[in-house]
Amino acid sequence: MSRSGDPEEHDGKAVVVLVNCAGGRELEVVRDALTGPLETPTLLIRQDEIPSTPMALDVDTGLLDVAGQRVRPAVVWVRHGSACALLAQARPAGSVTPLQAESWSGFLRQVAAAAAAALPGGTVVGPGQLVDARRLGVRTPRTVVTNDVPAGAREVGAPVLVVKTPDFRLFEPQPLNWPACLPAVVGREEVAQSAAGAGGGPAGGRPVVVQEYVAHSRELRVYHLDGGICAFEVRKPDPSSPLTDPDSVTVTRVDCPGPAAEAVRTLCAAWDLRYGAFDLLVSDTGEPVFLEANPDGDWLWFERKAGWHGVSFMAAVMVRELFVRSTS
Repeated sequence: MSRSGDPEEHDGKAVVVLVNCAGGRELEVVRDALTGPLETPTLLIRQDEIPSTPMALDVDTGLLDVAGQRVRPAVVWVRHGSACALLAQARPAGSVTPLQAESWSGFLRQVAAAAAAALPGGTVVGPGQLVDARRLGVRTPRTVVTNDVPAGAREVGAPVLVVKTPDFRLFEPQPLNWPACLPAVVGREEVAQSAAGAGGGPAGGRPVVVQEYVAHSRELRVYHLDGGICAFEVRKPDPSSPLTDPDSVTVTRVDCPGPAAEAVRTLCAAWDLRYGAFDLLVSDTGEPVFLEANPDGDWLWFERKAGWHGVSFMAAVMVRELFVRSTS
């Protein structure tokens, strides 16, 4: 566990609590900025420390005891705190049971609820995002979730399709198993022929997303940070290239087009989402097309590729401002 200052410095006082449940250094970067130039009391609890660190939340007082240090969580940011993520990312593999994973996930939700401000916020995930986006006037691709890809392709009706398993890296930590999960652009006829060669019927044994391929001039990764917007333009030869051939992917820091920024802010307001990583396409006419929003989305890879570290800076400033508002 990483903390700023001496063990007794924050006893009973307000602090920022950062909890990283599934790898990645995003919250370490935020911690370093908070405890350094932003001079904000911060506790960081890492993935491998969660099972072995004594913790207790006093629901009456709102005080959190972490390894004997009592603090008042003013801002809590939990990344990848679902039971599934805790279970899949446990090291060594199998060291966390389903009951333990669900218990820890519930405990972290309670800690976040006890804070004056919690990140990322929001609760809408998966295909429900697309339903809300369409209702709010944001264009989305036609989408079916199914374990029968040919049937899904017929239902979507588009000549070109995208077949993908969202967030599979989080739940399939073994890279040797990634090829079966990689996103792919395929033609509807190709899907039908593949099914015929395999004898038809369900494909893959698990539900996947079958989505209309939308012709576009640009692909954007847009970060929303409590109202602030950062955008990168991503160019890649194939949807799976960031995983299979990252050197072929180009990431450029860009000003977010006005319609795309408006769409992101509209969705975040509807979902009460303070932080989110949005994947958008921009059509030839400039219309944004919403694909998905990841409330736990990483940003360091995009910053490294672009040679620009503004998301890290804005994330730390966001947490600092939330802390100041929460403790004023």
